Amino acid sequence: MTDADVIATLDDLIRIPPFHAYLGVEVVRAAPGLAVLRIPPKEEFVGNPLVPAVHGGIIAALVDLAGGAALFIETQIPTPTIDMRVDYLRPAIAGRPLIAEARVASSGKHVAFVDVDVKDDQDRLVARGRCVYSVKDRASPPPGRAYPIG
Repeated sequence: MTDADVIATLDDLIRIPPFHAYLGVEVVRAAPGLAVLRIPPKEEFVGNPLVPAVHGGIIAALVDLAGGAALFIETQIPTPTIDMRVDYLRPAIAGRPLIAEARVASSGKHVAFVDVDVKDDQDRLVARGRCVYSVKDRASPPPGRAYPIG
């Protein structure tokens, strides 16, 4: 499978859940243990119209989705989130796309840790996340291949 095939497959799987389709998330880059996702700006994402800044929940959803995508490329199974932390470093100004780069930090028999950086289109770090996922079922993946991520 080529890099383009991996990106296309991951892109399709990510948009199965309606919420992910609403976010407009797209895969920019993918490799074992790495996923780079992008969401376009949307007026509905504004949480604070005075700044205007993107709502933290949108950023958290992007962190979790990117982390799950990075792990999916490595494990080829959906991995449920056990825990997640997001540090908001500066406002994500509305009207700019957000790019999340997720890297698998470590993966054991039962859990995996993924670090995620979220930047705007000017390469400013707006948030940093750490996600913990269950990987205990990787030895027995679910039947079929069209299961959603996230």
